[in-house]
Amino acid sequence: MRKTLRSVIAAGAAAACAVTGLAACGGSDILSQARNGGPAPCPTTAGVDRASIDLGMLYSGSADNGDTSARFRAGVDARLGEVNAKGGINGRRLGYRIADDEGSPSLNAAGARILARDDDTLAVLQFSEASAGSAKVLSDAGMPVVDGQITDPGIASRANVFSYSRPLVSQPAPSGWGDFLNDRGARRVAVVSLQLSPGTQAMAHAAEQSVRAADLRVSTSLQVPAGPIDRQAFADQILAADADSLIAFVPAPTFYQLVRGVREAGLGLAAIIGGPTSYDRSQLAALGDKAAGVYAFLDYTPFEINAAAHRRFLTALATHAPQAAALPDGPALVGWISADLLLRGIAAAGVCPTRAGVLAGLRQQTHYDADGLLPAPINLSRGITAVTPCYDYVRVNPKGSAFSPVSATPKCGHVLPTQ
Repeated sequence: MRKTLRSVIAAGAAAACAVTGLAACGGSDILSQARNGGPAPCPTTAGVDRASIDLGMLYSGSADNGDTSARFRAGVDARLGEVNAKGGINGRRLGYRIADDEGSPSLNAAGARILARDDDTLAVLQFSEASAGSAKVLSDAGMPVVDGQITDPGIASRANVFSYSRPLVSQPAPSGWGDFLNDRGARRVAVVSLQLSPGTQAMAHAAEQSVRAADLRVSTSLQVPAGPIDRQAFADQILAADADSLIAFVPAPTFYQLVRGVREAGLGLAAIIGGPTSYDRSQLAALGDKAAGVYAFLDYTPFEINAAAHRRFLTALATHAPQAAALPDGPALVGWISADLLLRGIAAAGVCPTRAGVLAGLRQQTHYDADGLLPAPINLSRGITAVTPCYDYVRVNPKGSAFSPVSATPKCGHVLPTQ
């Protein structure tokens, strides 16, 4: 039977969709067909059907009330809830299933194998202390990953992993930390990381480079446990090293134990700096004015700026994740930004998204700033290790009750020569 022109065009569109997985299959006829119950408009692909897009989430859950993964998930729920309330992406609603690795690399790898093997996962959001465990599995599967907490020191070789921020574990190191310490009168710096944590130890190594590049001295490099800290013993180590400042890459509860230790010992340090996890208002109540003057560097715009994008986030959080709306914090905002970045990649992949199409769509994000939530726009076309290290800094107020921005503009250092 002779083919009509209409059937030839339809066959050509389907072939183009199968080859590219991108916007070649994005015509209005296909969308209409999908909505009106006709034949499947796109070739079968992992995690996508006519009505839904299914994602995976790898995270490190905890029974602790301060579980940052739960707050990250709340931010994801807020962003997905907002887009679903508007009809989803090309009429498809988005959801996810969770693999909780409990902070174990082996469980992280096991969760990744399930998500990569099954046909119901288009892409993965990750917020894990043990992400190195899944790295090869997800890379071999060509799985798009947006990671809100990169702890894998080998991230530079992972072309399938994206993030809104330059990974702290990556080389070359940024100059900004050393410059900030120098501006605050520091001369002899203690650098602190977690025991049995290659990710935080890689961050500490980068900080040592940054300190030396600013012509400051690394007085000592200490590793502390993730649980309870002997505060007096820690303060004694700082005193013995003759350090006049410290920068720590540890979780917020650990960081504020360290702060309490040096403050109770009466050590008058020029500066104490924590990473993004230290920007945790729930931790301040226990310390009061002992936390006064402590700094945190952030890879997102602090809430105190109260930008329009913050207000949009807070509205969505109250609507779609009300359990986290009473005290919105950094991990929730990181979840929102990470989900938003992944949604951009999926949207850019067109009406027939595939894993390969989402990877290409993420690489098209050449001026991404999360609608103003990032210190500076980023370009993901050359990979996350090429992102300029720009940070906002906040400081705990004299009462120890709140944070305030150090400057109205972010501080963007430069990348140092690779050692």
